[in-house]
Amino acid sequence: MARKSLKYNAAILTATGFIVKAIGFAYRVFIANSIGTEGLGLYQLMTPIYSLLVLVLSAGISVAVSRFVAEESAKGLSRTGIKIASLSSGLVLGAGIIICGILLFNLDTLVLVTTGDTRTKQSLFWILVLVPPIAAVSAYKGYFYGKQEMLPNSIGQIFEQIVKLSFVLIFYGSFKGKGVESMCLLAVLAMLIGECANVLVVYVLFSVSKNKTKRKQRNECESTIRCIKKVTRTALPISANRLLLSTIGTVESLLIPQRLIHYGLNFQESLEEFGRLNGMASPLVFFPSMLPMSLATALVPAIASSVAARRYNVANRQIAQSIKLTIIMGLFFTSFFASCSNELAELVYPGQNVGGILHLLSYTGVFLYLQQTMLGILNGLAKERAMLVNTLMGSIVRIVAMWFFMPIWGVGAYIYAVIAGSIFTIILNFRTISKLTGISIDMGEWILRPLSASLAGSIIALLLKQLPVFAGIPQRLSLIWGVFITITSMIIVFLIMRIIKKEDLKRWTGKGNIINSNIIL
Repeated sequence: MARKSLKYNAAILTATGFIVKAIGFAYRVFIANSIGTEGLGLYQLMTPIYSLLVLVLSAGISVAVSRFVAEESAKGLSRTGIKIASLSSGLVLGAGIIICGILLFNLDTLVLVTTGDTRTKQSLFWILVLVPPIAAVSAYKGYFYGKQEMLPNSIGQIFEQIVKLSFVLIFYGSFKGKGVESMCLLAVLAMLIGECANVLVVYVLFSVSKNKTKRKQRNECESTIRCIKKVTRTALPISANRLLLSTIGTVESLLIPQRLIHYGLNFQESLEEFGRLNGMASPLVFFPSMLPMSLATALVPAIASSVAARRYNVANRQIAQSIKLTIIMGLFFTSFFASCSNELAELVYPGQNVGGILHLLSYTGVFLYLQQTMLGILNGLAKERAMLVNTLMGSIVRIVAMWFFMPIWGVGAYIYAVIAGSIFTIILNFRTISKLTGISIDMGEWILRPLSASLAGSIIALLLKQLPVFAGIPQRLSLIWGVFITITSMIIVFLIMRIIKKEDLKRWTGKGNIINSNIIL
């Protein structure tokens, strides 16, 4: 069988990410416009707690299983990979039942300590009930990533989004008119039911793959104890890093409304502002994050395989191209969102006053995208400890800046804190990568040329957006024109300056010769 390239796998994940983000975005817009900014703020208090629980149980498992399955498959020991995935899933499920069971018996205390709002009690109950199986399936996802088979997980993710959106549309009438608490519960249940659908699909596909492998291969597996030791030794530092990130995210989500109160807003106003920030502006800015997330996922087994085969020049090329591509994509979308933030916000969230927040938040995009890609690179290089330390240092910068400056400058201070923390983390991560690989920054190709194209595209778009004002075009058409002309100007400038080449577009859309290539990049 022809070897699938990193670009092929990343392209599959990116295409899936686009579909998932598109359906998920439609879901978020529907929820945002249905439950209002206060209800959305309440829902946003739930999602970090859910993410934290899942990450506590499974954060490092998927990456660890992915790496070991890639290594065992390269040795022709596929049955060992299946055993590692099955054992890991069982460990996560058992730990989840114990931890979530303890929290269920102390639900009132959990509500008081975390959200401080009794309207979240029902939502937290269902989160605790369904988290164990949702977390356990991460091992099976890691198995498919390690085999460099991206379609099973992609199918599960698409099915999840379809089920989630369908659930909301079907049961919206039953929850409507029963208050903010009821609408928050609807959103949480939809999220959980969608995740369970994903679990079912991935488990069925894993069972099929498992049976096929057992029929084809009769080789001996490693002992159970040795498999568990291998997974835990790798998973624990990765879990610590992901747990740190999720804990910080949870702390930030709980801290933002509190610091906004110190800024001068009352509790309801702070929830509404939080809803605009995390529930409305963030999904728009992070919609393009499917590419760095796909790269980060595909890079782990790809780099691990290249290093294991001592093909260091291939690994270095993978790393350099991934960083360059992420920076180009980040600058492109940062300029796009910054240039048409008001038009885009008014089209998607009419009358919600999201444009100003979206404009500020757009400048975080390139840094957060790059941080995501670098995490994948460091995981592939087996440098989890360095990644943990670097992330911790950047997070301390962000939290401290939030604590001291949000009461003075409000939401703007939060966004500047995110940028400062991300830049600090990126510098530390790149220094670690550079020491290991010898890679240096290509200022011209990586930064100066893409930045020049971004600025040129933005200036052209800002000038052309004024045409409807002089032509007397209706407001809504003017908004659509503003978004259209911005994205068109950006694409044309990037193509003219050859920041993005036609060949790249063909390869990334699957029309180029990437599937049958034996070259990773």
